[in-house]
Amino acid sequence: MNIPNVPTQEYDVAIVGSGPVGCTFARKLVEAGYKVAMVEAGAIESNPPGSHLKNSFRYQRDIYSFTNIIKGLLQPISVPTSGDVYPDTIDQLSSLQNGTIYLNQNPEQDRRLNLRAAAATYCVGGMGTHWTCATPRLRGSERFSSLVPDEEMDKLYEEAESYLHTSPDPYNGTMLQTTILKALKKHYEPEGIIPQALPLALRFEKGPKDKPDALPLNFWTGSYDILRKENYDSKNFVLMDQYLAQSLYPKIEDTSIIEGLLVKNLLEYENNKVFIKAKVFIICAGAVLTPQLLFNSFIMNPNLNIEIPALGKNLCEQSLSFCQIALKKKIVDEMLSDPAWSEDVKKHKKAYPHDPTPIPFGVPLPQCWIPYSDERPWHCQVQRAFSYGDTPYVDDRVILEFRYFGISHNNEKLNNRVEFSKTNKDTFGMPQPTFYVQTSEEDAEANHEMLSDMNKAALSMGGFLPGSEPQFMAPGTALHITGTVRMGTDKETSVVDTNLCVHGFHNLYLGSNGVIPTETAANPTLTSVALAIKSANHIIKKLKESDPWN
Repeated sequence: MNIPNVPTQEYDVAIVGSGPVGCTFARKLVEAGYKVAMVEAGAIESNPPGSHLKNSFRYQRDIYSFTNIIKGLLQPISVPTSGDVYPDTIDQLSSLQNGTIYLNQNPEQDRRLNLRAAAATYCVGGMGTHWTCATPRLRGSERFSSLVPDEEMDKLYEEAESYLHTSPDPYNGTMLQTTILKALKKHYEPEGIIPQALPLALRFEKGPKDKPDALPLNFWTGSYDILRKENYDSKNFVLMDQYLAQSLYPKIEDTSIIEGLLVKNLLEYENNKVFIKAKVFIICAGAVLTPQLLFNSFIMNPNLNIEIPALGKNLCEQSLSFCQIALKKKIVDEMLSDPAWSEDVKKHKKAYPHDPTPIPFGVPLPQCWIPYSDERPWHCQVQRAFSYGDTPYVDDRVILEFRYFGISHNNEKLNNRVEFSKTNKDTFGMPQPTFYVQTSEEDAEANHEMLSDMNKAALSMGGFLPGSEPQFMAPGTALHITGTVRMGTDKETSVVDTNLCVHGFHNLYLGSNGVIPTETAANPTLTSVALAIKSANHIIKKLKESDPWN
């Protein structure tokens, strides 16, 4: 491909995407002494750039308002054209029509096959600005031991946990955490299931011992924390925010080597493009936008004979059942009368004599889980994090959420995938993604069992909150899509190798949940960060060679 006639910038490495995975690559490479450019289509929404928005005092105090922040940062990926307004119900002289493609509507999307709630976050830090920070390791058949042996994966997990500041039990010994774990264990004990504290990417500081109502400080790990301040401030790191990565350019004489990346300044009308030259290109734009960039670069270009057969295929997304309860009065009363908490409760009553629920304000909200197992193929989180939809504004201290994530399998018959349009564009002018996703009968049966399991556990601990009764959330709500650029050894059925290098290329690497090759029920972020560490180590080794691509 001919190089565009635009200004050129040169770096050692160019990274597209500024979320947790992109920042993992950047940290490794900057600390190894390489000059890195990070391209991000979104703007800076948090301070420091890419930090977790929930660290704000307001959102630590008021979870309900943070729910709206999450909603505002999620850009739907595929929205079918509106069928809600029909021309025969309005003035016949009006120009309103169905089938509009304005505001990211997708005329190619079949509603029945859509992941309606699938979304991307366009901002510096990506979903690292608002994620729940749950960091479990994959287990059992979720693992891909034939590609990355368990011993190697566990070492990668350890390093990834240090990057994410993972704590296995940050709220150990606190009032609500202890109480909820006790009640969960009582319910599941007959089944031999042992609920645990949910591992979180979180640094927790309790308030002073003599002040039980002092707000504890939760430092939720964001993308900025992964990158680290010294690397963000380094002369070897350049952040190009509100620049859209449009197309990768292979060398004319050797298309297995990427020569450059064309990016566009979204805030300028003229002279708004830059051609980035680098030794290595790493695309970390999420499980949908990563294959979108490859499609736009290679498949859309008639002058290139480059095929990536598995691009966008092998898509898996978790099912999600959800409910909220208000804790049983018996559970709350027993907690408040427990000698372990009596002194703190007494101090709270004295400070707030009119509080009908004397749980000290400084008590952190619970975070518990039950891991996935092959025999019981769903992952359970029992916590207080955020809600979906409009729910009553009630006392957080007695509200509990149940999120049960189910595995969704894919096969040749289902052929679940995301495709990219050659005619329609998304809001950013890139090929519009369209989902083709169905659920197998076996998964539907398992989902039914999962919902029943959640109902029983929830009712054992309280009553359903109006508006948050047991329900399946819209497909895509989990935001845990995997497989779209999956790792593997066969270029016909996978996109990247075990070092995350794209098959058929020497210097093009991918990082996202999309590289995970197995069906999962657990949160994928920790695993994606671990694989990014493995890939970055490989890239650094290659860059040290005198002629790395031969």
